Amino acid sequence: MTAPHYHSHVDDPAAVGRRLKEARLAAGLSQRQLSFPGCSAAYISRLEAGDRVPSLQLLRKLAAKLNADEQYLATGVERIEQAPPELVAAEVQSRLSGTRPERDGEPRPPGGLDDPTERARVLWEHSRTLAAQGEGRRAAAYARDALALLDYADDLRASA
Repeated sequence: MTAPHYHSHVDDPAAVGRRLKEARLAAGLSQRQLSFPGCSAAYISRLEAGDRVPSLQLLRKLAAKLNADEQYLATGVERIEQAPPELVAAEVQSRLSGTRPERDGEPRPPGGLDDPTERARVLWEHSRTLAAQGEGRRAAAYARDALALLDYADDLRASA
């Protein structure tokens, strides 16, 4: 049995470097602009080349400056943010009482569609629009809703 790797907070130094560079370029920053006291542009260059492994604290600071997900930078897997149980319970209660809640203060896409397949199509298109606007988390939520509606439509057809 091999000993655990000492930098188990990252999947692979070269992959971390690639993701860091992609996030930096997406943010429109140079290595010098991303640098700060304790993390020089030269060190960022070494990180991006995969020659160095950033500490978890450094990844957090870089992620904050890049407005990126630190877990994604470290492992390539995006953090999944779950709604607090109180919000989930409130939404379930709201839906069961027949009211339609808003998500993040934004009304759901219009459509007034009774057919779940057609409603899923509307949600999917809205998801694609949000993704094109760079709002990945919100886009993913609408895509999951569309998928759930398609599952529901399949169940309805199977029981008919």
